[in-house]
Amino acid sequence: MLNLLSYYATGQDIENNQIRIISNYRYMSVIDIILSVLVGLIYAKWIALIVLLPFMAIDGHNRSRSTGLKLLSAPYLIVNRLTRGGWMRYALYQVGLLPSVGLRMWIYRCLGARIGKHAIVHFRTEIREPNHLTIGRGSIIGDNALLDARNGLTLGNNVNLSSNVSIYTLQHDHRDPEFGCYENQPEKKLSVEVDDRAWIGSNVTVLPGVHIGEGAVCCAGCVVTKDVEPYAIVAGIPARKVGERTRDLTYELRERSCAFY
Repeated sequence: MLNLLSYYATGQDIENNQIRIISNYRYMSVIDIILSVLVGLIYAKWIALIVLLPFMAIDGHNRSRSTGLKLLSAPYLIVNRLTRGGWMRYALYQVGLLPSVGLRMWIYRCLGARIGKHAIVHFRTEIREPNHLTIGRGSIIGDNALLDARNGLTLGNNVNLSSNVSIYTLQHDHRDPEFGCYENQPEKKLSVEVDDRAWIGSNVTVLPGVHIGEGAVCCAGCVVTKDVEPYAIVAGIPARKVGERTRDLTYELRERSCAFY
């Protein structure tokens, strides 16, 4: 009788252990599912970027707006339309966060940007519509820059943009009752050109339609609202000429950036 009770108790323990194991397994399965979903959400932006990047590249090189290339880039165009253009802005911002200058430059070129030899675009730069952007040989774009190339942005050779520079090629018209953009006024020049060896200091803002001449200097914090003469030094808000730079400039910028910056 005692052996029978002992056997019964042992059987009950085994059954209870099995139930406990099954419960723990189900509990762990739920945790695994939750963790998998969280990890997926964290990396979703990079997964989506990798998947859509080839289609973005096709669209970036479709300057003639070929119907065939439009069809090839359809997945990106559909996503961008559904997000009202937000996907392109978001994706390009993520590219600026990649910890590799070589990879960033390669992606910008894939997306249609014309970038010369030895040019460098530093960390956290946001580029809007890179297929309308031209950066010349040896030019350096400092960190946290905003390059709005929607209506065309051309930077010459050996141009130096310091940190936090913002260049715009589109803005709202404060005189318009509907607060519309200047893009609705085809007669107004909106593209921005910065000629060779110009130096734009930290926290400078350049507004649409401006042409900054060769060798010009825009001092830190100024707001450039109109054209700047070659070799002129401008400062203030709005920027005004305060001096002249030497004209015998011969330097070539060949900066070697840190591989992970």
